[in-house]
Amino acid sequence: MEKSITIGTVCFLFDKSNNKILLLERSFEPMKDMYTGVGGKTNFEEDINKSCLREIKEETGLDARNIKLKGVIKTILEGHDSSWILFIYASTDFNGEQIDCPEGKLKWINVDEVLNVNLIGFIRDLMPFILNENSIIEGTIKHDIKGMVLEKHIREVS
Repeated sequence: MEKSITIGTVCFLFDKSNNKILLLERSFEPMKDMYTGVGGKTNFEEDINKSCLREIKEETGLDARNIKLKGVIKTILEGHDSSWILFIYASTDFNGEQIDCPEGKLKWINVDEVLNVNLIGFIRDLMPFILNENSIIEGTIKHDIKGMVLEKHIREVS
């Protein structure tokens, strides 16, 4: 099996006035029926920030601005020779009409309840940093096909 590294983004949109976070309940494997942010692969010649904005638009219909980098995590899928360099973003600045997502169901979850939903395991481990406005992280997470964390090395850089 050929080893591959994918560059990608994941973004978490926050509706501050209603204390909610937008999550995607995945409709497809891997990690079907589990929650994550919106995002995906960055194209070869694409700027990473623009990739995140494009993915937000494609998956939600919303136009985000002023996305804030929350961290960079390398994920390694055990036993599959697959790895992602994942740029994590958050934004409170967006507008537009929300659409149905081709990747799954979009749901606005109360921030206080976010750890009670079926989050992908490594997203659950990252969520406290994502929720902390001043936190920026870097690290590596090894996970299984269901996203459960097998090994992690995460550190705050701010």
